[in-house]
Amino acid sequence: MIQSAATSRSFDEQGEGDGINRDFIGVGLGNLLSGLAGGFPANASPPRTAIVCESGGRSRLCGLCAAVLVAFFLAFGLSLLRFLPQAALAGLLFFVARRIFRLEDMRLVARQSPAEFCLLAATGLAIVVLPVATGVSIGIGLSLLHGVWTIAQTRVVPFERIPGSTIWWPANPGFKGEKVKGVVVAGFQAPLFFLNAETFRQSLAATVAAAPWPVRAIILEGSSIAELDYSGAQALAGVIKDWKARGVDFYIARLESLRATAALEKFGILPLLGEQRIFPSVEETVRQLQPEFALA
Repeated sequence: MIQSAATSRSFDEQGEGDGINRDFIGVGLGNLLSGLAGGFPANASPPRTAIVCESGGRSRLCGLCAAVLVAFFLAFGLSLLRFLPQAALAGLLFFVARRIFRLEDMRLVARQSPAEFCLLAATGLAIVVLPVATGVSIGIGLSLLHGVWTIAQTRVVPFERIPGSTIWWPANPGFKGEKVKGVVVAGFQAPLFFLNAETFRQSLAATVAAAPWPVRAIILEGSSIAELDYSGAQALAGVIKDWKARGVDFYIARLESLRATAALEKFGILPLLGEQRIFPSVEETVRQLQPEFALA
């Protein structure tokens, strides 16, 4: 499966992307027919695939002709390869390696994302030193760990209104944003899971603590919260209870994910928010508070 997938992706000249499913079906059916004929199972062949691609083969007829030529050669031409099999196979494998080993792409990754380049280098080293299946498994594991680490490091960021608009955006040096006195607008740009629940709680507290005035309302911008698990929901519920106990109102705005909205109801967070505590946008939430809070 691993070699077939690597071969299909490496020789995807037209960038179809979904051709790998077709290739798996073809290899599977071929193995079934091989078993009926007393043969043995095989996977996609990088050398033969390279030959077909370089010779311009595109149709099913090409594969049939190749099978006929191979059968004819096995019957009458083996003596021609008496001293060449290892050399020919080595040459083909080096050709395949050159197609897979994309040095320019690696240089670009190293320049733009050193962390991902370290993953790439570690995976390549594992594949060379260890059996291919083991090396690929290590690469997959490292990629998953990298994704988990990225999610776990997500923190709450303050939002500000872009001047002259109703858009609230993460605060950055690119514009001098507007704020509402007494209100903290904060966003969490990741699913709220057990991986980052405690980070969410701590970073929200730090964001509120950094406000230049006493905070009387918190608006959580939830457009990037695609989902909540049990631990994330419990962390959010604890945050709401904690701030309400301090006399700070809590609102959620722009929670677009249907799964996240369903999780709020399933885990009992909606009753904690009370009436009219979820709004389609931050601006609409602020307008509800406008009689009480003025622009800073």
